[in-house]
Amino acid sequence: MKTITLKTEEEFFNYLDRLSKSLKKPKSQIIREAILEYGKKLEREAIHKKMEKLSKELSKNKEYLKEVEEFEALSGDIIE
Repeated sequence: MKTITLKTEEEFFNYLDRLSKSLKKPKSQIIREAILEYGKKLEREAIHKKMEKLSKELSKNKEYLKEVEEFEALSGDIIE
C-alpha cells in the first residue's frame, strides 16, 4: 500500500479524529472510503449530464417521440 501525506487545518483533523473514534475505523480508511464515494458521485453526475443532453436532443426529434408514444401504447397493452 502506498502512503499519502495530507496537510489539513486543525479543525478538520479534530473532526476526522472524532469520526475515527466514533466509527472505530482508522482515519486512513475513512479518507479512502470518502474519496471512493466522491469518485462514484462524480461518475453518477457525469452520466446524469449525458442523459440530460441526450434527452434534450431526442426531444427535438418529433419522429422519435412518435415512436416512443407508440411503444408506450404497445407496452401498456402487454402489461394489462
